[in-house]
Amino acid sequence: MFHPATPLTRFFLIICARRVKVNDMKLLILSDTHRSLGFACEAIEKEAPDAVIHLGDHLGDAEDLSFAYQDPDFYYVPGNCDYAPTVPQMLTLEFDGVRIFATHGHLFGVKRELTALADAARERGAQLALFGHTHVQCLETIGGVTLLNPGAAGRFGRSGYGVVTISGGTFECRLETDTE
Repeated sequence: MFHPATPLTRFFLIICARRVKVNDMKLLILSDTHRSLGFACEAIEKEAPDAVIHLGDHLGDAEDLSFAYQDPDFYYVPGNCDYAPTVPQMLTLEFDGVRIFATHGHLFGVKRELTALADAARERGAQLALFGHTHVQCLETIGGVTLLNPGAAGRFGRSGYGVVTISGGTFECRLETDTE
């Protein structure tokens, strides 16, 4: 009779756990697609992420992408052009010990300065804050919080996206554009 507390079972489970290879987690960060999904689709296919985080403008784009691509998990927040959204304006996510604060950014005045965004992320215990709204890529640290804006992923000249790789409670960020 099988019982999970038997010594044989515990030995087997330990062996199986040691044989499982744990890979890094890759997040694709998109924002401001504004109904232009070509570049976003190319980024998903190129990067093959474990999850996609869409930071708004347009919420419908994030939903369309989530239906078109079944493999990555999708997380999204609305932007200032998403009227009467049915999803939260902000998300706090955690992957492998890394806490991430995601928002479009317009509620924090990111076109003027980034301190309010960094403070909001820190209040939520996040090491990383993701935002869009400005259509300009940004990767900097304020008060111990890394801030990443992937830029606009559609219709505004140079398109961009961000990639966050998470492993063992740490993360690395990079920005990509369509001119590379």
